[in-house]
Amino acid sequence: MTERSILIKGGRIVSESGILEGDLLIEGEQIKAQGTKGAFDNIKVDETVDASGKYVLPGLIDPHVHFNSPFMGTVSLHDYSNGTIAAAYGGTTTLIDFSTQPKRGSIVENLRQKEKEAQVSYIDWSMHGILLDASPETLREIPELVREGVPSYKCFTTYKHSDRLMDDASILKILEIPAEAGGILMVHCEDDSILEYHLQKELAQGHFEPIYHARSRPASAENISIQRVIDLMKEVAAKVYIVHTSTAESVGMIQSARIEGLPIHSETCTHYLTLTEEKLKEKDGYLYICSPALRTKKDNEALWKGLAAGCIETIGSDDAGVPTEDRIRISEGRFDKVPSGMPGVEPRLAILYSEGVCKGKIDMPKLVSITSTAIARIFGLYPQKGHLAPGADADVTIYDPKPEWVMSAKNHHMNTDFSPFEGFKIKGKVETVLCRGSFVIKKGELVGKSGFGKRVIRHLKK
Repeated sequence: MTERSILIKGGRIVSESGILEGDLLIEGEQIKAQGTKGAFDNIKVDETVDASGKYVLPGLIDPHVHFNSPFMGTVSLHDYSNGTIAAAYGGTTTLIDFSTQPKRGSIVENLRQKEKEAQVSYIDWSMHGILLDASPETLREIPELVREGVPSYKCFTTYKHSDRLMDDASILKILEIPAEAGGILMVHCEDDSILEYHLQKELAQGHFEPIYHARSRPASAENISIQRVIDLMKEVAAKVYIVHTSTAESVGMIQSARIEGLPIHSETCTHYLTLTEEKLKEKDGYLYICSPALRTKKDNEALWKGLAAGCIETIGSDDAGVPTEDRIRISEGRFDKVPSGMPGVEPRLAILYSEGVCKGKIDMPKLVSITSTAIARIFGLYPQKGHLAPGADADVTIYDPKPEWVMSAKNHHMNTDFSPFEGFKIKGKVETVLCRGSFVIKKGELVGKSGFGKRVIRHLKK
């Protein structure tokens, strides 16, 4: 039986190195060929898609989501059904979720549970592990995770109150494993002592409003923690990925470390590029509580420059929205009790195109790099995913730059009544999305099937 073929005609095919006006031929689950306009007109195909005037992108990869994740007395809103639908509407064809180790428990067993949850996914998926300790048992499991195609795992330099903090000695032990086994350590960088000092100071003064979330989690806490991780990398030269970088100063520190030759990578998130702590002063400010906290306009601008320069390599959504009613119920009017996190798995491409490309902060090849290609390289998805060259999975997003609309909770597909980007003027829209050669979104309509998505096995080069 011959494989189904699809020809995407006349689009602007974007890679991290440039844009080709031409055609893209898909056979079965893979890209068969790229060519100039009309190059494949003599080939009979099962279906032709007219992409004239539209961008043809590698399907986006989201390296940072928290699906069905318990935290601070609630559970994140998205699961592998509604979350992957929303992701697909945003142009994402692969995402990487987190599997959290139970305290003093097996992360491998937890991964098995996550695999069961993911069987309803509409798009492809993979996992990072979250480590809560550096016990001998945990250290023995990390090489097993790497062998099973989970070469990335995350730890925290904060959250001592919830028993998640990793001290320097533990981080050094964990760093030894990726150096030997071929993995990468992801680090949430905020200095716990500084956070606790400012938190108690604000509470003692009766400061309970959402803006004091930002005041109690200053940029200095993140900067000190990032520098400490960089210093630890000088003792154990293992790959490290700094998640959700948010400060202007961190850009320079990471750049300096890269110039020194340290194997450090960094991510920021859509909300850190476009929102500021001023949101926390608004009536619904509690909805904008995330960690690290939203920063200032100066930080926004520095992060955009870091992206353009290549210092910050990727954009994740850090999707972790929780029910609005839970934020109100659990918080009891105190910022420190509000479950932290915002929804963002869908808006990433539209925001980056409208706020980045259309305003001259990044170009289209850079957009493809930070949302797909660089992510694939860092996390062991390349060359299977992250580009549109022959042999790659046929993960394709067609983006029409012509529509103009206003983003709102009313017109997204996320499982939430809140959009962090409410009122943003958007240019362009995701029109069609294919995952491994099958339509998930077709001309704006969901046509994909629950359970189509597969787990992607990842392996890094040592």
